[in-house]
Amino acid sequence: MTAVFFDFAGTLFSDRALRDAHLRQLAFVARAAGVEATDEELRAAYRQGMGVAYRAAAVESYYSHRTLFGAAFAAAATALGGTIDEATATEAVDRQYRATLEEVVLRPDCLETLTTLRQATIHVQVVSNIDDEQFDPLLERLGLVDVIDAWTSSEEAGSCKPDAAIYHLALAKAGSTPERALFVGDSLRHDVEGPAALGMRTAWLPPRPDADPGDAHPDAVIHALGDVLDLVGLGAVR
Repeated sequence: MTAVFFDFAGTLFSDRALRDAHLRQLAFVARAAGVEATDEELRAAYRQGMGVAYRAAAVESYYSHRTLFGAAFAAAATALGGTIDEATATEAVDRQYRATLEEVVLRPDCLETLTTLRQATIHVQVVSNIDDEQFDPLLERLGLVDVIDAWTSSEEAGSCKPDAAIYHLALAKAGSTPERALFVGDSLRHDVEGPAALGMRTAWLPPRPDADPGDAHPDAVIHALGDVLDLVGLGAVR
């Protein structure tokens, strides 16, 4: 194994740990739309809104995530029975980006796992469907720039996972072939099926303990980032 690629959100840090921080943006959207809603109604509306936004965006090989999230907030307002204008949707995205930057916390074994891989001369790279305006400051604040060899964003690649071009760019940066690379992530479509289609091995970190891979076939199912070390013969972080 010459390279290990990691997804970012949901993998190096847990999205669920940001639920309360992101709920504040949904409350902002509801107030702007003139709607009262419970926390669960807000979350349900956002899930519906994200579904609407993603189905529209995912037909393209690349899309801006700022645009995706803005569309999701607008669709969430509609699901709640109101409307917001474009400026309000943009403000909601700005608030969400700031909240993520301020409150995100890496998984406990993240830095040690990445450091151990690099010390074994394995190329370590973060490959994410994210806009550079969010990606770059997050990598810096979390101390990841000191423990990885490279990073690839969908914006840089002009390609969003599972489109093949983003993986090809990541492989080129690593100087690796697909057969000698491992992709680690929580999304079956983006981090298992996409890389596997190119011949990469995959390790799935389920977003929930009871998550079912369905028709996807990851080469390994892990429950902590340190488990990756076992997969490459280095022994897990304990």
